[in-house]
Amino acid sequence: MKRLLEEFRKLKDYRKNQVAYTNPSEILFLSLLAVMSGANSFEDMSLWMKERKREIAKFLEKPFKAPAYTTIRNTFLNMDSKEIEKLQREWVEGLSENSEGLTIVATDGKTMRGSKSKEMNQKARHIVSLFLTDSKLVLTQNQVEDKSNEIPALIALLDNLNLKNCVITMDAMHTQKKH
Repeated sequence: MKRLLEEFRKLKDYRKNQVAYTNPSEILFLSLLAVMSGANSFEDMSLWMKERKREIAKFLEKPFKAPAYTTIRNTFLNMDSKEIEKLQREWVEGLSENSEGLTIVATDGKTMRGSKSKEMNQKARHIVSLFLTDSKLVLTQNQVEDKSNEIPALIALLDNLNLKNCVITMDAMHTQKKH
């Protein structure tokens, strides 16, 4: 967990001369732990941190005051999602590089349940993911553009990765000759 926290600390701090007990990278890291423990909202994340402030202070090796849910929300709103995704992808790639032998990477496309809205004239969102089967971690994902399909989205994902010693599994639709 310390290694993952160190990766999170590489994120750019968006704050301007603000004093806070917890920096944005630590808030994101602790929010991830809270979600993994069942938190479903910013309020849940804040409560989770308050309930574990002693353990968190010991882990961070400094005094800890749990942020308010509005601080957590603002942290998520102000962080660059592309930067977070890049950091996460590099961390997961590092995990796969440490494993011996071949790494199995599965590809899969899923339509996001509840993402369609007739009132807002919004089609359901479709995501293509690359998944490391041994560690059960999502390596990366990409949204399928409107009026497109999984093929170009998957090609874009694979073009941006440095995969070595991998076996990639995918649906039959991806076996077209021109790809």
